Amino acid sequence: MDINALNIKIDSFKQNRKEDPVISQNENYITLKLYNVHRKDSVYQDGERNTIDEVKQRDDFFCAVILDKNSLEITDKYFSFENFTIKKELKEFASLQDIQKKYLSFMRDIPSEYDVNDVVIIDVRKFDNYLDHLSKVTMIKTKTSKIVRDKFNMRDSAQVDTSAIFANVGYVVKGFEGKYIALSKGDRTFIKNFMDEQIKDGAYKITMKETLPLYKESIREIIKVGTELLTLTGNKTKLKSFSKKVFGEERKSLESCWQLYFDRYLRILLMNYKEFYSQIVFKEMDGYEKETRPDFLAVDIYNNIDIIEIKTHRTILFRKEKGRDSYYPSHDLNKSIFQLNKYMDLRTENIDTTQIENKYTKSLIENDKIYRPRGILIISSRDHITSESVNDELTARLEKEIKKLKTTFNNIDIVLFDELIRNLENYVSYLDVTLGVNKEE
Repeated sequence: MDINALNIKIDSFKQNRKEDPVISQNENYITLKLYNVHRKDSVYQDGERNTIDEVKQRDDFFCAVILDKNSLEITDKYFSFENFTIKKELKEFASLQDIQKKYLSFMRDIPSEYDVNDVVIIDVRKFDNYLDHLSKVTMIKTKTSKIVRDKFNMRDSAQVDTSAIFANVGYVVKGFEGKYIALSKGDRTFIKNFMDEQIKDGAYKITMKETLPLYKESIREIIKVGTELLTLTGNKTKLKSFSKKVFGEERKSLESCWQLYFDRYLRILLMNYKEFYSQIVFKEMDGYEKETRPDFLAVDIYNNIDIIEIKTHRTILFRKEKGRDSYYPSHDLNKSIFQLNKYMDLRTENIDTTQIENKYTKSLIENDKIYRPRGILIISSRDHITSESVNDELTARLEKEIKKLKTTFNNIDIVLFDELIRNLENYVSYLDVTLGVNKEE
C-alpha cells in the first residue's frame, strides 16, 4: 500500500458510501475514520449473492487512525481498506493489551490537534510477535491434525483428538526406571492451566473424604496466614505491611487484622456454622456507641443464631494474685465477657435484615424467632493466657480455669486463637484428595 493506492481506496469508498473517510492530512500524515460493517440483508438472485451492508464509524475504540504517509506499506496487516475496518487480529491484540483509546497512531509525533491522552501509538514489534504467535499456533494445529489423521486413518476433522500426540510425548519424557523427566517452570504452568480448564469443563471429578469449599493446599495457606498473625505484636508499621501484602487492605491494629482474616476464613475455622454475616448487619444497640457492634452474626446447621466476638491473640486472660499461688480472670477477659453478654440481648430491631441473604434466616429474624443466642468469644492464645512465664503444667491448669468459666457462663464459649488454627491443622491432616477421569462423559 502506498499513498496512490490509498487514494484510490478513499475515492471508491466516497463513491460507494457517500462519505469521506479522511478527517485531516498534510504532506506527512493522513487521519482516517475507521468503521464497523454490519450485514443487514443477503439475497441470492440470478446465480449471485447480493448483500446489503451497513457501515458506521466505530464508537468504542480506534475510531480513527493517524498514518505516516511515508510508511503506508506496513498497514495492510492492520486494516482492510475496502471499508476502512480494523482486522480481526488487531481487534484481538487490542483486547489482550487492554487498549481502549479513541485514536490509533503509527507516528511518534502526534499532530497537535489531537489530545495525547486519547491516542495510543501502536507497538509494531509486539503486534508482529503476536501475528507470529498466531501463525505458529495455526501451523502446530495443522501438523497435529495431520499426524492424528495419518495414525488413525481418519478424515473427519471433528473427530481429531490428541491421542497420538500424547502417546508419543509420554514415550519421550518417561525416562529410565519408569520416572518422568523434570518439567520446566513454563511446562508446569501450562499443565496447571490446562488441568484447571479440564476440571472446570467436567473432564475430571474431584473426590474428597469430606467436602470443603477449598483445596487442601488452600487450607494450608489459611493455616500459614493465621500462624504468621500469631507472631505479630502491636507494631503498626508491621501490621500495615502484613495486612496490605496478605489481604490487600491496610490495617494498623491486631484486632482489625484478625477481623480481615475471619471475614475470609471463619467458615473454614468454624465448620459447624453455615452462614456468617459481618458487623455491618447490626444496627445501633442501646447502651453502646454506634460503631460498637458485634463482630459476626452466625447461623449454625440447626438454624440457631449466635454472636461471635473477636479480640486479639495477645489478650491476657488470667492475672496471678500477689503473694498467692492463685489466678483470677483479668480485667480484659471480664470486660470482653460482659460486652459479649450484652450483645446477646439481641432483638430483631438490632439487625438490618436487608443484609441477610438466606430467606429462611431472614424470616426467623423478622418474625422475632431469635431465642437468646449463644456467644462465641475468640480471644488470647496459649502463650498469652497469663503475663507470667508459663510451662506445660501451668498452661494445663489455666486451660482448666477457662473450662470452669465456660460452666459459669453457660451460654458463652471461650476459644483461643491458636486453638482454632491447631484444630484446622489436625483436620487437614486427615483430608485426602484424589483425581480420577470422569466416566460419565
